[in-house]
Amino acid sequence: MLFDKNGIYYMGNEPKSYDFAIDMINDNYDGKSLKIYNPEEALKRGNAFPGLYDSYKNYAPKELKAKNNRESELLEIQVLDFSINDLNLYLDLNPNDAYAFQLFKKYVTECKEKKDAYAKKYGPLVLDSLTEKWLWSNGVWPWEEGMN
Repeated sequence: MLFDKNGIYYMGNEPKSYDFAIDMINDNYDGKSLKIYNPEEALKRGNAFPGLYDSYKNYAPKELKAKNNRESELLEIQVLDFSINDLNLYLDLNPNDAYAFQLFKKYVTECKEKKDAYAKKYGPLVLDSLTEKWLWSNGVWPWEEGMN
C-alpha cells in the first residue's frame, strides 16, 4: 500500500519522482480545454473530472429526481455547490487555469442567486441568509415537507 506526500492512496507501480496525484488531475486537461462534467453529472458521479471517475463494479449512477419545486430548487443548489467544491480543489493545484477560474466564478454567482431566491421563497437556507425577521426556526424544514 502506497500513499503520496498528500496522503492519497496509490494503486499500481511505485510512483516515480513526480507527484502522481497532481498528474491524475492534470489528465483532465488536454492543453486546450479542461475536461469536466456538467454540474448535474458531476454530482451524480461524485466527481467533476472524467479522468478521475472510476465506476465501481456494475454500479450505475442514479438519476437525481426532485418530488416538488422546493426539492428541485434545493437540488439545483446542491449540484452547483458540489461543482464549486471540486473546482476549488482543482484550482488549489492549478491556480493559473483561467478557464477553470471563470467556471468557478460562474457557478459561485449562480449558486448565490439560487440560494437568495430559495431564502426569499422558503426562508433561510443557511445562517448567513439574512431576512427582515428571525425566521430560522419558522416554517417547514426540508425533511418535513408534506408532514403538515
